Amino acid sequence: MRVCYINSVCGFGSTGRIVVKLASSVDEALVCYGRKDFTRTDAPFETYKMTGFAGNAAAALGTILFNRNGFDNRTETEKLISKIEAFKPDLIHLHNLHGYYLNIEVLFDYLKKSGIPVVWTLHDCWSMTGYCPHFENVGCTQYQTECRNCPYPWGYPFSLFKQHIPENYRRKKQAFTGAPQLTVVTPSAWLGNIVRSSYLRDYPLQVIHNGIDLHDFHDEGEDVRKDFSLLFVAGTWTKEKGAEDIMKLIPLLPPEIHTTIIGSGSEQFAGLPNCTVYKHTSDKAELIRLYSSASLFINPTHEDTFPTVNIEALACGTPVITYNTGGSPEIPDEKTGMVIEKGNVQALADCIRAQYNASSFSRDDCRKRAGLFSDQAMVSAYLSLYQSIQTAS
Repeated sequence: MRVCYINSVCGFGSTGRIVVKLASSVDEALVCYGRKDFTRTDAPFETYKMTGFAGNAAAALGTILFNRNGFDNRTETEKLISKIEAFKPDLIHLHNLHGYYLNIEVLFDYLKKSGIPVVWTLHDCWSMTGYCPHFENVGCTQYQTECRNCPYPWGYPFSLFKQHIPENYRRKKQAFTGAPQLTVVTPSAWLGNIVRSSYLRDYPLQVIHNGIDLHDFHDEGEDVRKDFSLLFVAGTWTKEKGAEDIMKLIPLLPPEIHTTIIGSGSEQFAGLPNCTVYKHTSDKAELIRLYSSASLFINPTHEDTFPTVNIEALACGTPVITYNTGGSPEIPDEKTGMVIEKGNVQALADCIRAQYNASSFSRDDCRKRAGLFSDQAMVSAYLSLYQSIQTAS
């Protein structure tokens, strides 16, 4: 099978790694992307970078000034279509279409006419709103009818003005609906339920969990575990990821509990008692050691689709305590973690103290649970979906 993948990046971040894994698993693949450079020379697939710095910058400026995310890059998208037609794929697999590199109206006008089956994996909610990629933290449900009075703070995709949000919603709805051979995939049941209450509800829907490489993430054993300790990991520590909750949480815990926090922005926690911070760690062996040495992995996120950091912790034998946010509670079960009401810092502290006094989780159960979320299982599910679509066509 020949598959064309379209994503904002290739080989970077969670979506970029997923695309590389999938493209390496089919007969022939073309990966089209818009940002950063994919530098691997041994990849078993062809790549096509749609835009350079100028194209990305112009689209970003259009978003900042006119809230045009997804409506610029017409010329680049027309060239992409020519590339797709030359490749002649049996199937097109879309991932993140936002990211200052693509014109969604040009692309979907082509997809509706091409006759090529399409799979679209949604990694957030951007495709169903007039502006934001996540709305859970602000409790917004306007995506079900029409985005108008946007309560979303000044986050990605940053724009100075919001008056175009209702128009953007209508244009997205017009572009994204009515594709005759499109199947939507979500990595969590939570996002699947969002899709079912949006204008994408009429498309066939399948939940395929994101997976990690279980050969990479593993438990390093009792030798690395000493005192009771907590681990927090995020790409960037923001309010949405739970930064403010961590500041409130640590003073509520026994002073002998050590805390390690990893991620950009972690320096804001440097003054907390018995706390070690890492702005980032590019050393995977060090990250695995930190996961394995922790007594509990804490994920206080306020908005998330399906955080693979939970899976990484479980694979290293570490129980997960998470807020009831997005797809995060779908990863641990009752044997491998606990789910706390979002924002209830006192309940989170009580749970941690209870585990400090008498741990109720088995590290072996954690590793077994992680086995349900392997990248091999993810790839197998996608290949089965591809085959069923090809057979139906």
